[in-house]
Amino acid sequence: PGCRVHAGTTDSIAAFLAAGVSQSGDAVTSLGSTLVLKLLSDTRVESTEHGVYSHWFGDRWLAGGASNAGGAVLRQFFDDRTLAALYEQIDPTVPSPLDYQPLPRSGERFPVNDPALAPRLTPRPADDAEFLHGLLESLGRIEARGYGLLADLGAPAVQRVETAGGGARNPAWTHIRQRLLGVPVSRATHTEAAYGAALLARDGTRRFA
Repeated sequence: PGCRVHAGTTDSIAAFLAAGVSQSGDAVTSLGSTLVLKLLSDTRVESTEHGVYSHWFGDRWLAGGASNAGGAVLRQFFDDRTLAALYEQIDPTVPSPLDYQPLPRSGERFPVNDPALAPRLTPRPADDAEFLHGLLESLGRIEARGYGLLADLGAPAVQRVETAGGGARNPAWTHIRQRLLGVPVSRATHTEAAYGAALLARDGTRRFA
């Protein structure tokens, strides 16, 4: 009965708040079970065709989209212990020749909105490290296409990317993503969306109490 609601948001926007970025062109990628991109933009961009939307963010906009691809597809094949061992065997400076559509099931939202898009997870090499390398590389390509699409639609070109979520702890994946994006990629100081939600609650209390 004594609970007062001052503000609300989504988990990916809370992760953006937690990262503390402030310049147009700065972005936050949330690497959880899905891949979520948020880019700080002076311009609102929308495209139902591509699954792109914008949220009001003070005097600017958060442009972005959410792919169904992400960490969930990795867990279809490997547990945490196996993943940790395989990451050590990957050379992230060398591009993988494998090209997958790393969806856990049929259907994609961004950077193309296609409910019938099917996963493509073959050919699978005998070496599990090579297979994982291909999955990470393919996820990185989706991220790069996503930020490229936002720029094509009128948002600023991405300048740097902070990373939230479980995938932020993976140096090999970070190196692959940085190579594909061509901009600095780092782990956010605060990677948990709960931290951003707390910041929002504090700000809401100041504004509306």
